[in-house]
Amino acid sequence: MDPVLLHATAHGLGGRLFVALWGGLAVVDLTRPTGSQAASFVAVLALVGLCGVGQTWLAAAGIAATGWLVINGFVEHSSGELGFGAGSWAALVAVLVVVLTVASRTTARSAR
Repeated sequence: MDPVLLHATAHGLGGRLFVALWGGLAVVDLTRPTGSQAASFVAVLALVGLCGVGQTWLAAAGIAATGWLVINGFVEHSSGELGFGAGSWAALVAVLVVVLTVASRTTARSAR
C-alpha cells in the first residue's frame, strides 16, 4: 500500500470519514449474521470512536454524523432507509457523545 495514501487515511479527515462510512458498512455486514442489532451498533460505535482519535471537535462531529447514518440506515433499518424515531435520536446522541469525548481526550491542546 502506498505510504502517502496510508498516512492520509490514518490522519486526515477525508480518510477518517471514508473509514467511518465504508468500514462501518463492512462491520454491519460482518456482524449482521449474529442477528443482534446491539452487536452491530456497538461495533460501528467502536469503529467510529476510533476514527475520532486526534480530530478536532468539528471533524469529530462530522465523523459521528457519518457513523450515525450507518447505524440508522443499516443497523436500525436494514435496507438503508433512514428513520427518525426516538431510537434514532438516542443513537445520534450516543455516537456524538462517544466520538466527541474520544476527540477531546486525544487531541493535543495546541491543535484546538
